[in-house]
Amino acid sequence: MAETIPLFPKLGNIVVQSGNIVNWNRLKRKPNNTPTEEICECISACLNKHLESADRNQLQYTTELFCENKEFKEKLPDDERDNLKITVKVILYNRENPEVINDAVDKALNELGVSFVETVILAIPDPNEDLTVEDFKPSWQILQKLVDEQKILSLGVSDLDKTKFEQLFTWASVKPIIDQVNLASCCVMPEDLREFAKQHDILLLTHNDPPDVLPLQQLQDTIRKSSTQKDGDFWQPSWISRYSVIVKCRGIIRTKGYVIDLIKDIKRRN
Repeated sequence: MAETIPLFPKLGNIVVQSGNIVNWNRLKRKPNNTPTEEICECISACLNKHLESADRNQLQYTTELFCENKEFKEKLPDDERDNLKITVKVILYNRENPEVINDAVDKALNELGVSFVETVILAIPDPNEDLTVEDFKPSWQILQKLVDEQKILSLGVSDLDKTKFEQLFTWASVKPIIDQVNLASCCVMPEDLREFAKQHDILLLTHNDPPDVLPLQQLQDTIRKSSTQKDGDFWQPSWISRYSVIVKCRGIIRTKGYVIDLIKDIKRRN
């Protein structure tokens, strides 16, 4: 936009709910989107749609925005639930506050209109590859409570090598049964991880998410394109929940979508 005056100068939180992107024509025309491009497209579309009908005067005082794509929101019918398998991948950026995982899971449940999901996979972006299992433990404790509450049936992790996965597996009371591996970074599934998985009945899956699926520059540029230059400053992801619903008997994706929580770095705000 051409405006130089910020649209939402007091805004500190944006929640994006994409709805079922399987039915998005705009994404069907871009079948080769990377995960990052897909996420940015969801943010852009939902934010634009919200701003189209928003009161510009009210926006000046708004501190939170809830951008929901109502056109594509689909509650799963109760009579189909037994035939569906739901997986949620929670990409946690806000490691300092692991309690936000509760919100990440609850919002995905609410978006789909269900009381539980079969699997939650935890991913903690680690571009510098310096995370230890200790960094995972606070978040895992939250997820274990959600398993106890029967909101989640099983847990998995993303991009843990054999040593770290074994450490988590040994420590956890609810054992991870899935490890997602990015084959772009290792090309071939590591033999030691394959052997450990075989011994403990662990499912090894692959994925194509980059180490940082929502880089700050791309996120901030996406917000700027929908608002003004200044409105895009200092935004960062708190967490991303990507959910997929598979029809068990057919193995096809019925529903896929995102819930994205974005926060402004308060310490750097003017």
